[in-house]
Amino acid sequence: MTSPEQHIHPHTKRNGMTFCLLGAGALLLILYVHHNVVLLPWPLRLTLLAFALITLALGVAKLLEPATSLRISPQQITFLHRKGQWQLSWDDILRFDIPRVHRGLELQELPFLGFRLSSYDALLKQLSPRLAVHLLMEQRQLMIMALRSEKPAHKPYTDYFDVPDYFKSESGQVYRGVLATFAVRMQLMRELLGYDLYISQNAFDRPLEEFKTLLVELQTTRQQHL
Repeated sequence: MTSPEQHIHPHTKRNGMTFCLLGAGALLLILYVHHNVVLLPWPLRLTLLAFALITLALGVAKLLEPATSLRISPQQITFLHRKGQWQLSWDDILRFDIPRVHRGLELQELPFLGFRLSSYDALLKQLSPRLAVHLLMEQRQLMIMALRSEKPAHKPYTDYFDVPDYFKSESGQVYRGVLATFAVRMQLMRELLGYDLYISQNAFDRPLEEFKTLLVELQTTRQQHL
């Protein structure tokens, strides 16, 4: 018997309406100021307008995200995003943990959960180019942090960012374009941090360490429900 799926609702989505209200309120304030406060400098008006529009855009973007970011069952993990989704069986995942980088003599945790995959094909065959582009952009800063920490002498890092658009997996499957770029990026991230695929902590409904503990528990007990 299969247990009910675990649905994860990202906490960042809860702030979407707050951002929208704040942005709309700021726009109303700007309109009032524009018509009633003659001496307010134009640079300040433009700054307030930019703040209002950015805040409103952030709120709308959050509201457009799916209400559920992850579905976790005894069979698989499904990641959902407005630009697409991916799905991996537990057998496709070798291990997962919070990646860490060196800070002097200490290790610093990064705000992501990393997954090491048994095969890239399981992900690449279903990954949409649209979602791949988003993940590449989202994880660009993660790669920069990893490079600065793990390879401080390896500059200017061009070989890590000018990746080829051709990739051949261990099974012989050939990928081109953005999927090939994403595959090579996974290889580079494995070299730097030990994991291939990353989910930002913004996708979770609880602190990162607590979510990892939940995932370990679900992985450990899943055989009871198959």
